Amino acid sequence: MTSHSSPTGTPKAPAVGSHESPARQYRRRRAWWFAIAALAVIAIPLAANGLFSSAFSNVADNLSKVPAAVVNNDKLITTTAADGTQSTVYAGRGLVTELTGPSSTGFDWNVTNSADAAKGLADGTYFAVLTIPENFSQQISTQGTPNPVQGSIDIATDNSHGYLAGVVASTVASAIKAGFGQTITTQVMSGVLSSFGTIGTQLTTAADGAGKVASGQSSLTDGLNQLASGASSSATGAATLSSGVTAYTDGVDSLAGGISSLNSSAGGLSQLSDGVASYTQGVSSLSKGAADLEPGIQALVATSTLPDEQKQKILLGYLGLAGGLSQASASGTTLSQKTTSGLDALQSGIGQLASGASKLSAGSAGLSSGTAALADGLGALATGVQQSADGSAQLVTGSTQLQTGLQSGADALAKNTAADPAAAAAVAADPIAVNVSVQHGGGGIASVIAILVIPAGLWIGALAVFLFLRPLSSAVLASSASTARLVSRMFGRASALAVAQVVLVVAYLHLSLGAGWGSLPATFGFSLLVALAFTAFHQLLTTAFGRVGSIISLILFAVQFASTAGVYPAQILSGPFQFISTISPLSYAVSGIQGILTGGAAGPIWSSVVVLALMLLVSLVLAGAALARRRSPVRTGWLLVGARGRRSNPGVHGDIDTDTGTDDSGDAPAAVTHSPRAGLPKPGLAT
Repeated sequence: MTSHSSPTGTPKAPAVGSHESPARQYRRRRAWWFAIAALAVIAIPLAANGLFSSAFSNVADNLSKVPAAVVNNDKLITTTAADGTQSTVYAGRGLVTELTGPSSTGFDWNVTNSADAAKGLADGTYFAVLTIPENFSQQISTQGTPNPVQGSIDIATDNSHGYLAGVVASTVASAIKAGFGQTITTQVMSGVLSSFGTIGTQLTTAADGAGKVASGQSSLTDGLNQLASGASSSATGAATLSSGVTAYTDGVDSLAGGISSLNSSAGGLSQLSDGVASYTQGVSSLSKGAADLEPGIQALVATSTLPDEQKQKILLGYLGLAGGLSQASASGTTLSQKTTSGLDALQSGIGQLASGASKLSAGSAGLSSGTAALADGLGALATGVQQSADGSAQLVTGSTQLQTGLQSGADALAKNTAADPAAAAAVAADPIAVNVSVQHGGGGIASVIAILVIPAGLWIGALAVFLFLRPLSSAVLASSASTARLVSRMFGRASALAVAQVVLVVAYLHLSLGAGWGSLPATFGFSLLVALAFTAFHQLLTTAFGRVGSIISLILFAVQFASTAGVYPAQILSGPFQFISTISPLSYAVSGIQGILTGGAAGPIWSSVVVLALMLLVSLVLAGAALARRRSPVRTGWLLVGARGRRSNPGVHGDIDTDTGTDDSGDAPAAVTHSPRAGLPKPGLAT
């Protein structure tokens, strides 16, 4: 025991204006702590809201930072078009390019192999794995064919690392279906429209053929019209010809009548022949008589006294007569012969024949005119027939083109016609099927509640324990008991209540939330470790900061809860909260209980066990250090710290407040009078 005294032995009070006493300094610090604590209490609701708002302020941008793996097992294929053009289909590579491109959203896609992806999904490196099957390009290449097949990809998630990863994966799947599926649908529709263009070209050819058919039909119609006109002219000419033929017939009839008359006059011709014969005989007789006269004429001339000139004339007359008679006799013979053959009847028939011939000539003129008209009509008919032939040829050509074009169009339509139109339409509308599978699905919403409720409840439970238990009194602090003993006694009291909390929480987990009873040992053991670690940490806060430690606990709880992963990936949080998530005890507690309930990999569970065990040990060690500091002589009143004329005795004026270092009167104790070996009061719940 030490004291300050004057040389005369009288205690000397501290000089006014000298340095501030330790007790006063302590009270000043206590006032500051109280003010800070009051402000913290007031700001807790606002701080909690601000923390959560800040933590999730960049979810849309940070979502693309969530790591995921893409495994491309697709094999390229080569297709051959109808025109022989070959093209390579690499749908898998196209999907990978779209996922890993700068405009991709949803995940931070990393291209890897199947083994690495499976390992990363199990240990939490990847929150999702997208696998493109080997036949993806083959499936996509059937789009637009009569038997299209829906392309399929697989997305796997693991609920042991985050429940919302599956939700995000489903959202990404929808985005893939909407994005890449739209690209495929666009290509299919482009092909369909292109085939429509081909069909349109073929139908255009058919239309051209139909035009030629129409033109040929028009030409044929014109030709037929001309043919009809020619036929009409032919009919007119034929009518004229008919009239001419009629006249010709009449002439022939007249000719026949003349011939008939000639035939009836055959008897007259016979008489003529007889007359000619008589004439011939008479001429012959004259000729003979003339010949008989020649001697007499010669004698007469010789004896006559006529002048020679007269004689010459007589002689010449005689000779002329004799010659004429001789010639007449000869001609008479010929005449007789010809007359006998019907010369006279012929002359009569010739007259009638001339008359008939005249009529025949008149009829022949009409016949000639009719024949000319007929010739003209037949010429026009020939021209029309030729045009009709030309039109018919065009008609045949156009009909052939029409048939070919229509057949080609029909073939093209038949080629692109789906065997099952409804199924083909469904595939065209949704060309990509995304199969989302969840590993370690756990118990659904019950597990989601449990992984948050159990760690959060145990944290709040540990806080409640130390709000319920009174801290160590100054007598205990001033006792001779070791700090380790005091720490263990305090932890023992708190742990008893924590164990009771664990029993209730685990019972609620299995009875109400439906957790499997097979995981009971693991859930109870891990929950007990969490409760003890949180209890030790709150013992540290209470020992080091007193009642202010409760406020610190609430602030830390809000910060941790805002940054705790499990339900959602930590990568979606803002930067500082992502870091807090890696060191937060609550995050490790959530990770461990999540792994147990979902049956996830053992690695994250054991990591949580190690971290929480270290937290338990470190908290107890630091609680001991804080308690040792509080047991200093100044804190416990073992030193005279500026008494104001009296000495306080615990139990007389009141117990020393272990949080403030003051007794119930509010003044700092000047000294203690009890012996440090007076005994150790038993810590307990009593006041």
